[in-house]
Amino acid sequence: MKTIIHASMLAGSLALAATAHASMAQTATQTATQTTAAPAALNAPALQSKRAAFAAMLALTRAGSRIVAVGERGIVLYSDDDGQSWTQASTPISVSLTALRFIDDKRGWAVGHMGVVLSTEDGGLSWKKQLDGIQAAQLAYTQAQASGDEKAQRQAGFLLQDGPDKPFFDIWLDKSGNGFVIGAYNLIFRTRDGGKTWEDWGGHVDNPKNLHLHAIVASADALYIVGEQGLILRSNDGGQRFVRQSSPYAGSWFGALASSRGLLLYGLRGKAYLLPTGGEQWQEINTGSTAAISNLTELSNGRLLLATQSGQLLREDASGHFTALELRSSSPLTAVIETRSRRIIAASLRGFSLGAKPN
Repeated sequence: MKTIIHASMLAGSLALAATAHASMAQTATQTATQTTAAPAALNAPALQSKRAAFAAMLALTRAGSRIVAVGERGIVLYSDDDGQSWTQASTPISVSLTALRFIDDKRGWAVGHMGVVLSTEDGGLSWKKQLDGIQAAQLAYTQAQASGDEKAQRQAGFLLQDGPDKPFFDIWLDKSGNGFVIGAYNLIFRTRDGGKTWEDWGGHVDNPKNLHLHAIVASADALYIVGEQGLILRSNDGGQRFVRQSSPYAGSWFGALASSRGLLLYGLRGKAYLLPTGGEQWQEINTGSTAAISNLTELSNGRLLLATQSGQLLREDASGHFTALELRSSSPLTAVIETRSRRIIAASLRGFSLGAKPN
């Protein structure tokens, strides 16, 4: 689920900076040198709870045969029995986590609110913090100072002033550890060493309105970032530059999936589109729903399964039509995954639901 929970004043600050006089840069510079106190949640480990599996869970993924989930208050859970039972992992923070990415059965990353990036090297059993919003703002400011770019300096100065109030929504890395973390108000940082070091990458993105960046995915030798107001960005050079593309829909995209058919985007009002592999034209997928799609997965039989914010799971049949499964949640669904035994696990704001095979 790629939604914003924490409000931010950055958009207003950027608008002010755009019309300010040159002296504003000096004021921002002076303020930026002040130390920002870290919120307690950035350094307080997540509380261990027997009821953690009933918390709001926001993302699911696989780490080999293991299933890993993240959610509110820094909770990370894992299951080695296809979702029949869950164990809470140890995490060093207690802020909400929004997305997960594993590159093999051991190495993975989680991102979330307050600019948090966590990493694991044991399949999700334990985690360490690699980055937070305070560190990210300081990195951006130091980098802007070195560049001599006054606009970048002002923006980085305001980022420091605001504190760690902006979430990351997604992360993507390749097997060599090269990748990006993205978030609200055009936040994007790059790593070339698996998250040991980061650099501000906002100047490499064609997003002058600082729209939120919700998802990043690799598809057909290109990298794509999607976000609010129909934003689609593509990089054909490994992320050196992300260029805005025309979009088939003006509403917000919540996610993207590289499937066997091509690139799939999904978002508000039940909208989903496919860019076929090797194709140039987007094809609308008729989901039969007007509820926002919060997650989408491709099943082992090649058909699609959609999770909606109305609590429904919609399964594609052989003819391309979507019908609702019996498994339904009374709260918005946030993620869905197919297990090794081809059962369905759906995450929601009230924990997990385990369903039968969707055949």
